[in-house]
Amino acid sequence: MKNIKTIGAILLCSIYTSMSAQYVKENNDVLSIFKILDSRDNGTDLTSEMIKGNQQLIFYKTKENNQIMLSNFWEKSKSQSYGSIFCITKEETPESSENYKRIDYTFNWNYVNTYDDVKGVAECKLRLLYKPQGIYFKLDILPEDLEPLVYRGELKGELTEIDSFIKK
Repeated sequence: MKNIKTIGAILLCSIYTSMSAQYVKENNDVLSIFKILDSRDNGTDLTSEMIKGNQQLIFYKTKENNQIMLSNFWEKSKSQSYGSIFCITKEETPESSENYKRIDYTFNWNYVNTYDDVKGVAECKLRLLYKPQGIYFKLDILPEDLEPLVYRGELKGELTEIDSFIKK
């Protein structure tokens, strides 16, 4: 009987996770997708696993309540950490003869994991660097356990719509 309950719980979690990932892409306005080219979890290099799992960071806006959300989405396993972002600030450094244009966002992320029962609020710093080859990013995520996650890669899309949510 215990095994049946366990199997049932696993099936329910699998169905929920698949539906959640599908929901992000089909029922929301995707603002931008970040292709991850480098990943560190508390200093440990996880790049190979992220690339094999087709992990992406997705900023989207919900249609139902117009909130800006962030999803750390693993395509292969159909799992994610997702939730609203708030307390957004922005600092822009214009292009010069010595530097590329840079935009730094800071925000808090109220996240929930679909693959376990962990949820919380993380402090995030997102840097966008505008090079001739494209827009590159670095996202630092500091959750409550103080074990930093760092992602680097290329931005597909723009984040201009996020500016209307910036804390004044």
